[in-house]
Amino acid sequence: MSSSSTRFRKIPKVTFLIFLVTVIITGLQFFFPALIPVLERTPEALAARQWWRLITPVFINPEGWRQITFNFLGIAIAGTMVERLFGGRRWLILYFVGGFVGEIAGFAWQPIGAGSSVAVCGLVGALVAWMLSRKRFQLRFGGIILLTGSLILIALRDLHGPPLIAGTIMGLFMLFQGPLN
Repeated sequence: MSSSSTRFRKIPKVTFLIFLVTVIITGLQFFFPALIPVLERTPEALAARQWWRLITPVFINPEGWRQITFNFLGIAIAGTMVERLFGGRRWLILYFVGGFVGEIAGFAWQPIGAGSSVAVCGLVGALVAWMLSRKRFQLRFGGIILLTGSLILIALRDLHGPPLIAGTIMGLFMLFQGPLN
């Protein structure tokens, strides 16, 4: 059995752990609605030096079932792919840096909110980097399309564009740094 086939059979433990933590915290918001204002990003909280607000919003999805479904699917699908391609430690870096960059953009462009989609965009950015590094034209072309889309999101002041770019840059750096696992 080749090392790549073994890698793709491994259970994505980091993805599962972050998915579980996000499910639990998001679920708790239905029983304890006061949890949302404790974790979401707000200018007042940042002004009060509540620096954890630069990362805690990625653990709660308060905008309803559409947001919950989309973000949980993103963690499960993109998370599994990234963990298998980049490994667990690099997954954590991509996820949390993507989340942090997205929250910074959120403070500038959409000051109040929360959701794990910006962290998922960090993971998707790593997939864009992987696509750009492949020799197959279709993969490279798809990567270029996604990279162009992320630049359009930035031009539209959408907080998902910056973590996509950050994930792509970090992913490219990680790919050229050496073996991924």
